[in-house]
Amino acid sequence: MKRFINILGWVGTVLIHGATLPPTIEFLVKGGADLPPVSTTAMLTLGLFFFLIRAIDQKDVLYITSNSIGLTFQSILLIILLTN
Repeated sequence: MKRFINILGWVGTVLIHGATLPPTIEFLVKGGADLPPVSTTAMLTLGLFFFLIRAIDQKDVLYITSNSIGLTFQSILLIILLTN
């Protein structure tokens, strides 16, 4: 059962980050997309950074991975929003 729950955590990571990636890719490929507000993206970026610090402290590989991916995607999106 523990293995199944662990797999669910990794599947959840893929689903969450898979949902946030399309607007960024669309913007990079097409040059335009319906992007979220800068304030929302900035808060998510900061929140993910704080979550990452906690995950590293707790040595939680799933959350370190997930928060690192999320922080990368949100940082890219924030850069796009701030430079356009």
